[in-house]
Amino acid sequence: MSNNGVEQIVIRHVSGSKANQIEHISLAGVNEITIGRDPKSNIAFDASRDDVVSRRHAVIRVVRGDQISFRLADLGSNNGTFLNGERIKEEAELLPEDSIELGKNGLKFVFDVQPRPANLVARTRVIDVSDTAATRVIDTAGIAARDAVLAGDTGIEPPVQKFEPPPKVGVGKETVLHLLGEERRATSRVWISSLAGLAAVVALGGGAIYWKQVHDKAAAEAELQRATAEMGKTADEQQADLAQKTAEDRGLNAQDIVNQYGNATARIDLHWRLYDQTTGKPVFHQTFADHEANGEQKEILPAYVKSGDLVVRWLTLEDDNRSNIAIEGEGNATGFVVDEQGFMLTNKHVAAGWNLPFGGKEDPANGYRYGWLYDFKDVAMAKDGKKVKHPKKIELSERQFSSLQNWVPSTGGFVFAKNVAYVAGPGNIPDPSKGDTNTFFGKNDKLEVRFANSRGSSNATLQRFSNDSDVALIKVDTPQKLSKLEIAGDDTVTVGEKVVVLGYPGIAQKVVASNTTIENGQARLNTDVVPIPFVSEGIVALVSPRIKTENGVTVEGLSGEMIQMSVNSTGSGNSGGPVFNKAGKVIGLFTYGMSGGGANNSGAIPIKYGRDLLQAQHP
Repeated sequence: MSNNGVEQIVIRHVSGSKANQIEHISLAGVNEITIGRDPKSNIAFDASRDDVVSRRHAVIRVVRGDQISFRLADLGSNNGTFLNGERIKEEAELLPEDSIELGKNGLKFVFDVQPRPANLVARTRVIDVSDTAATRVIDTAGIAARDAVLAGDTGIEPPVQKFEPPPKVGVGKETVLHLLGEERRATSRVWISSLAGLAAVVALGGGAIYWKQVHDKAAAEAELQRATAEMGKTADEQQADLAQKTAEDRGLNAQDIVNQYGNATARIDLHWRLYDQTTGKPVFHQTFADHEANGEQKEILPAYVKSGDLVVRWLTLEDDNRSNIAIEGEGNATGFVVDEQGFMLTNKHVAAGWNLPFGGKEDPANGYRYGWLYDFKDVAMAKDGKKVKHPKKIELSERQFSSLQNWVPSTGGFVFAKNVAYVAGPGNIPDPSKGDTNTFFGKNDKLEVRFANSRGSSNATLQRFSNDSDVALIKVDTPQKLSKLEIAGDDTVTVGEKVVVLGYPGIAQKVVASNTTIENGQARLNTDVVPIPFVSEGIVALVSPRIKTENGVTVEGLSGEMIQMSVNSTGSGNSGGPVFNKAGKVIGLFTYGMSGGGANNSGAIPIKYGRDLLQAQHP
């Protein structure tokens, strides 16, 4: 049936262990989206941290027809399911931008679809008018009310009050003498009060003058001491003070940044692999060769298995012919020191690459454009010794295989037998329809750090990585205290402000140092790459916001929270490098190189995600 233009469901998590995360669920062949702590749920929550959620809590049903629609139902959960704040007792209509809570005031997420068809519109927001202001009433009771009653009920005109002045009374001689005495006494009191006030004013004025003299004397002594200290400084110290003040006024330029902080920025060489949790063996993507009619090998392509509408990678633990694709990553990148004891920040895709989608958007199998697609029913039948039917050749960039681009190796996968056509006995072939996945783990086989102008490398280990952004914390093994960079304490980033980026991109020309040594009586030529920091300068062009929902409207940057910069002279290899503001403080980690519309620029992850990794305990 048609999806009426709707391709996927978008779930924006507001609270819980997945807060600020976004899930995209394809609608291809999907009729129900299950919600719960059961790992097999389409929208699965953490089994320990999200304990208000039942294992099978709720379900979103897809109603297909002339116009697609969605229904929300509770599956008998312990704490109930709430739609826009109201608990549902039976299936309820679900519309874009509706909020769903699992338990009263529990875990919350926002439902949406992409692209949104004309028949699915968000609910009308209802304005609460219960607090309208009351009209103020002025009471006119009293004489006016009485007059109205008299005039209205009896026809009698209200009485008119007449006021006459009191009669004049003569003043006697004794009264006059008494009044003159009182006047004299009042005049005396006024003079006494005036004299007292004048004395107080004089006293206050004198105190103020005295305080000012003391304050001025102290200020003069302080200025004399400062001037004396300044005169005692050497010419070099005075020049340093002047340079610091000038730098603070105009900010550091690119040359200042690289001279002062280049030695705390390092090149990282890496190689990681994916391993099976049960056996400890490395994991590969199975490939099979196509042959001509005469038996001559034509081409080798990666294999995939289709079960219903689900397409998964054919993973294996064998690679006898060295033709399978290793699930691994390697390259070089950048990191920078944030603690004297050797702690450094870099990107997660550098230090823990198995926790991000494997392969590029256009090459899910590391550069292969085509692949072999096997039907699971045919693969399962091969257990009795029958040959697997010839697979279908597919183009991996087609939209129906887009889910392959989002596979994260650490989440596990389906490991099939190598020579499936000859496998006998049950239990050797997993069933994708039942979620029979294998658990994997990633490991850095190589994570080496080499600082600027150094010929020697030091081993590093992964400490932590962020669940919210592409940031990781590593620690380098070194006996000395390291120079560190200062992280900005304020997360404010202003569009238009100057930024400087340091790193070791592949575009930078290599500097090689070589010498000859004699070891065990034999001459040996030693050649090493010496990292030289590559500096780029630009401005903040745009600040992409983090996801935010207010009044039912969700605003988010399509690339997540990011600092977009006009820097376009660097690229691959600079990932994880520091981004400085004019004060020499690190405000981000260089992460992206972007191009479009004939222009190139770059993006950085805000430093606050790196700062969070430095805090093992939170208040």
